[in-house]
Amino acid sequence: MKKWVWHIGFAAAVGALIAACSSSNGIDPSAGTSLETENSVAVVLAVKQSDGSPAARTKVLVRPVDFLAGANNMDVVKDHKKGESPVVVSDSTLGILNLETDEQGRLNLKRLKPGTYNVEARQDTTKAFVRVVVTDVSRDSVSIKLEPTGAVSGQVYLPENESSVTVGVKGLDYFVETDEEGKFEFKSLPKGLLTLVGFTFRTYKTLDMDGKPSAISNLMTVGSSNTKVESGKTSKNVTIGQKQVPASDTTVKEDVYPVVLFADFEDSTYGWYISRSKYAEAQLDAEKNVAGRKGMVAHFVYQNDSNANWALMGRALNEMTDMSELDSVVFWARAGLSDSSQWISVSFDVLLDSIALDSTGYENGKAWVHLELDTAWQRFVVTPKDLIEPDEHHIGGNIGWDEVKKHVTNLNFFGGGVTEGTPYEMWIDDVTIYGVKELLE
Repeated sequence: MKKWVWHIGFAAAVGALIAACSSSNGIDPSAGTSLETENSVAVVLAVKQSDGSPAARTKVLVRPVDFLAGANNMDVVKDHKKGESPVVVSDSTLGILNLETDEQGRLNLKRLKPGTYNVEARQDTTKAFVRVVVTDVSRDSVSIKLEPTGAVSGQVYLPENESSVTVGVKGLDYFVETDEEGKFEFKSLPKGLLTLVGFTFRTYKTLDMDGKPSAISNLMTVGSSNTKVESGKTSKNVTIGQKQVPASDTTVKEDVYPVVLFADFEDSTYGWYISRSKYAEAQLDAEKNVAGRKGMVAHFVYQNDSNANWALMGRALNEMTDMSELDSVVFWARAGLSDSSQWISVSFDVLLDSIALDSTGYENGKAWVHLELDTAWQRFVVTPKDLIEPDEHHIGGNIGWDEVKKHVTNLNFFGGGVTEGTPYEMWIDDVTIYGVKELLE
C-alpha cells in the first residue's frame, strides 16, 4: 500500500480533488514577499529559534485542519528529505501552501478562503505549529517558537484482511505505514496535542457507464487517537482502532444475570428524546450499516457553544427503578472524525417534579462517567464502581450513585468535545443492562 498518489473519493476530508500546481520544488517563492498589499495578507508570521533569535529560511507548511496526509491525490514534493514524511505540493485553492521565511524569520501568509488552518514551522530537529482562523477581513500577527521534536510509537488494530494501514496526523503533513502487526512510529513531530488517524482503502470492482470493468477505491477510517507529543520524549503504546474481542468475552450468560436489551434501535430511535441547554444544538436519528456495524444504530449530532452548555440523548424508564443490583450497562459507540478529542457521558438520572420530590424526599441529580470515544466502534462496559464520586459542589448535578441507585428515572448519554462551537456526531448501538430485575417486570 505504499503509494504517494491516491485516486479516491475523499472530498469531505481534504477538500476538492484538484490537480496541484507549484514550483518545481514545491515551495512558493512569491509567498511572503513585501510586495503584497495589506488586504491580500491574512497572517503575518514570525518564526523564532528556541533561543528567541529569528529562524531564517525556515520551511513553513500551511494545511487545513481537516487535511489528512496520504489520503489525497496530490503529488509529493520531489526533493523532500529522505526519512521525513512526504510533503505535498502547494495548491492555494485547497489551502495548502509550502513557504519559507525570510532572513528575519518572517513571512506574510496570503489570504486563503475562510477557514481554520494549521501553520507549521519545520527544521531538522525543531518544529512548532499554531492554529489560525482566516476570515474575509482578519489580519493577524502570529509568532511561533521552534522547540525540540517528540516521537510517537504505537499500534493500529488492523481490520480483517488488512496487512497494513496508513497512519496520518490530521492537519499536518505526516504519515507512515504500519507493519504487518499494525505497529507504527513517527520519529519527529512538533510538540502539542495531535490527532493520529488510521485509515486504509478498500477497492471494489464495478462497471463504468460503458459497461467496462472498473475499480473504485473508498477510504475507510480504522480509528483515531488524540496524542500528546512532548519535546525530547516518545509517546509510547498509542493504540488506534478496536481490538477484536473473542465472542466468549462479549457474552454474558442469561442464567448468571438478568439481561435486558434496553435499545437496539432497529425500530429507529422511537422512545428516545433529545435535550439541550439554551445555546446548544442537537439532532437525533437512526442510520443503517454504519462503518461495518450491521443493522440500525442511533446517530446523535450536537454542538455546544461553550463548556457550560450541554446536549444529550436519553430515554425515560417506565417508572422509578431500583438499580441497586446493577451489574453493568454495556453498549457500542463510535465518534465522527473531528478536530479534537470527543467523549460520551453515561448518566443515571433522577428527574422528578416538585410534587414527587416533596412526597418522596428524594433529590434530583445524577451519577455519571465520561468515556473517550474513537472513530472505530468500541464496546463499553460501565459498572457502578466506574461512576464518578461527587464533590461538595455536585458539579454537573452529580450527587453520586448511592443517592440515585434506588430510584433511577432516566438513562442519558451526553455528548462531549473540547472545542467550543464545533459540531460533533456519534453513533450508539445495542444498549444492554445486566442485573436489574425490575426491568424484567
